[in-house]
Amino acid sequence: MKRNTFLTRSALGGLYLLLFSLAGMLYGQDILTADERRWLAEQPVIRFAPAPNYPPVEFFDENNEYQGITADFIKLIDQQFDLGLKLEIVQLASWSEVVAEGRSRGIDMWGAAEKTAERSQYMQFTRPYIRLPAVIIVRNEFAGEGIDALKGKKVVGIENYASYEHLQEKYPHLNTLPVPDIETGLRMVSYGAADAIVATNAAAIYYIEKNGLTNLKVAGESGFEWNLRFAVRDDWAPLLSIMQKGLDSITAQQKRDIYRYWINLDSSSGSGRSTKDYLLIASVSGLVVILLALLGWGLRRRARLKMQRLTQRIEEQKKREEELKNLATTDELTGTYNRRAILDMAHTNYQTCLDEDRPFSVLLIDIDHFKQVNDQYGHEVGDRVIRAVVNVCSAVLKDKSIGHIGRLGGEEFVIILPKIDQMEAHSVAEQLRECIEKEPIEVVGNALYFATVSIGLASLESTEKFDELLNRADLAMYQAKKAGRNRVAIWRERVTG
Repeated sequence: MKRNTFLTRSALGGLYLLLFSLAGMLYGQDILTADERRWLAEQPVIRFAPAPNYPPVEFFDENNEYQGITADFIKLIDQQFDLGLKLEIVQLASWSEVVAEGRSRGIDMWGAAEKTAERSQYMQFTRPYIRLPAVIIVRNEFAGEGIDALKGKKVVGIENYASYEHLQEKYPHLNTLPVPDIETGLRMVSYGAADAIVATNAAAIYYIEKNGLTNLKVAGESGFEWNLRFAVRDDWAPLLSIMQKGLDSITAQQKRDIYRYWINLDSSSGSGRSTKDYLLIASVSGLVVILLALLGWGLRRRARLKMQRLTQRIEEQKKREEELKNLATTDELTGTYNRRAILDMAHTNYQTCLDEDRPFSVLLIDIDHFKQVNDQYGHEVGDRVIRAVVNVCSAVLKDKSIGHIGRLGGEEFVIILPKIDQMEAHSVAEQLRECIEKEPIEVVGNALYFATVSIGLASLESTEKFDELLNRADLAMYQAKKAGRNRVAIWRERVTG
């Protein structure tokens, strides 16, 4: 066990001491109760034990410095509240040791933990501040998809992780084996000592790249989702309240900034309003100038007023026509093209490419597990997820100056790519998929959700009709769903395996 004591203002790379740093600012804003202020004054040290091997959530780097998403949450709160009391970081070798120390009161707080019935006997938990799905990692030659394909297989899980307990309880047909950490489990799968491991995608990618385990792949989701929280010992109720107030002080944008840093999101985005209204005004103004020139500046005031009224009526009429056109072509929820408009545009562009012997590709996109989002969080959050996916797609297409996106209905979208062949379209689809899965979406209580999509790709072949091309993209999209979701599939007439 390693114990490091830091002052909050001493180093940016260290753990910024949340609790006492938070205390002074909250006191100044009169957010803490008198009992909470008194409790803080009576606690000279709070022992904090992070999960030692859980990147990018929290981990210790090669210099044994505490890093990750959780560390940045603590650092941000300290910077916002600008206090410098001490918090003791306890570096343990494994998560099992962290749990054992919490149970025996050897430490006072955890940084990123799932709430379970057993842990609730001795720890209290804040509301979740990060949600992460657990995926199944297997060797490349493994042909199955999902949990059901692992029946009778040796599946490793991290000892004392809630995900491992979930596997044992929900899937007794699996041959489960505990390991001390994710890195050990991935090596066992890579070397053939085990068939699969259940872990977060981000942590798995980190250790796969670190160890060069190129023979591993994702074989679908496990059905388990981490809802990570801060946890404090159950006899320290004031500390739980202070922690929750600290988390509540972090804005949604600040959360996104932290996630973008650790997930390495492309922060480029943007959308601009259409300039059609301005062009309309300019056109009408130009018409007025021409008419005034023809009539001459010597026209009587009455004629000028009559022309002005005429101009105003023209502007109003064109504005109404533009509004009606927008209503007829725009999806109300997302602001992108609606089904009729995008399909009309698709047929026109498709015929042009066909006549000119140019390539043409189409992407059919469906949001994964969207019904679960609506059922768990409500339709308001579901609408937020739909808008976020459209915004990401629009930003990527705008950056590349290609294609058009429209909403077909529900959680399904189509992107048309005139003059784009299959190879380039596949690259675009992969970029869209990656950007979407890394986009944090605020759900309930400032918690963040990460959506994924399944994308079907089809490109122009011979002289087929557009509806046939769209149908092939639809078949490809269902192939992507069947293969485990969160992927791009190119339509194949015969599918084996």
